Amino acid sequence: MPLRFVARIGFRQYRGNVQVGVFKISAIERPHWTMKVVAGRVFHRCAVRTRWLRESDDLAEILVEYAADRRPGDTVAVSEKVALLLSGRAIPVEKVPISRDARFLSRFVRPHHDTLGLSIPVKMEWVLRQIGRPRVYAAALVAGMTRPFGLKGMFFHVAGDLARTVDGGTPPYDHLLFPPFPVDDATTLCAELEAKLDSGVAIVDINDFGGSVRAVSPRALPADILARVLADNPLGQRSTGRPFVLVRPN
Repeated sequence: MPLRFVARIGFRQYRGNVQVGVFKISAIERPHWTMKVVAGRVFHRCAVRTRWLRESDDLAEILVEYAADRRPGDTVAVSEKVALLLSGRAIPVEKVPISRDARFLSRFVRPHHDTLGLSIPVKMEWVLRQIGRPRVYAAALVAGMTRPFGLKGMFFHVAGDLARTVDGGTPPYDHLLFPPFPVDDATTLCAELEAKLDSGVAIVDINDFGGSVRAVSPRALPADILARVLADNPLGQRSTGRPFVLVRPN
């Protein structure tokens, strides 16, 4: 991506003499727009790089600062993990003590590419608590019986979406779990952010293997269209530092 370098010049005074120095040189990414055609319409996408975000950051203020290039008609799509983190809905792992069941079951999970999934015991524990041990054990049994026949994903077919979408437990957020954002709460947050940004807002759970649109505000693109526009994951994976993407209809 093209870069421009910005030098900040500072002035310091020592006993009447002025010293001029370059105190900071930083590289700033220029906005990089990509195009996607969906249902015969052209959409432009711009993934927005930010500094590393912390729990103490205010989501609305971050969006106002980093999505300054937004225009009327744009939709600001926010990573679900960041929306959870900055709205105080992430769960500290110390609040989820790990049982023997979780440690035992997590040993049999085969990570999918670079995602560890439920092989992390604390995530397995959260799933056990949310959907119940009988369902998790049934899912594990079905997965074990069908795996020799080359059938994949049967655990999640039985266990359901909660088991598939819980995130966290890995650096740099190894101290937090990110459960799925309840749709009603996510919809309310999108509406609140829309009022502050004067632009449509969506919360999305997108990765390199698929994903979904959790919620949209009234002025955002429809969820089904937005999911197709973002299907190739312009946000990138978590290491890219791009938690938002501007989507602009042509």
